[in-house]
Parts: sequence; structure tokens; C-alpha cells
Amino acid sequence: MTTENERQLPQQDGAAYEVARDVLVQLIGHAVGRVVVGEEEWAGKRDQWSSLLSRLDPRDASSVQEVLDREAPELKSITEGLNR
Repeated sequence: MTTENERQLPQQDGAAYEVARDVLVQLIGHAVGRVVVGEEEWAGKRDQWSSLLSRLDPRDASSVQEVLDREAPELKSITEGLNR
């Protein structure tokens, strides 16, 4: 018999994946904008985030969590810098 918590886990994992994917998409978009205005040092970050996005697998909870732990704070920092 399946418990209520067990039925919810895939939805939670899916939500975490969607958040991680969105974080990477926003970071890539920001980096592309910086490269367009001549800040070539952002090209490496763009490539790194693009690679992470292409490898991100909703079934791999550890890779999803790694993006949330490492890249979400980067996005927060960038966003806070833009809002100053």
C-alpha cells in the first residue's frame, strides 16, 4: 500500500527539477546578455550553465540538488546586484 507521502515524492522531485531548470535558464539568459554587450568573461559561465542544463535529469535528485545548492545562490546574488 502506498502512503500519501510516497505519492507526493515524484511531484516534489519534479518541482525541484523545474526550479533548478529555471535557475539555469535565467543564469544562461543573464550571461548571454552580458556577452552581447561585450563582457566576454561571461561566455565561460554561459557555457558551464548550458552544460549543466543539458545534463540535468529530473530522475537524478543529487544533480538537481547540486544546482539548487550551488547555482541558485549565484542567481540570487546577480538578481540582488541588479536591484540595487
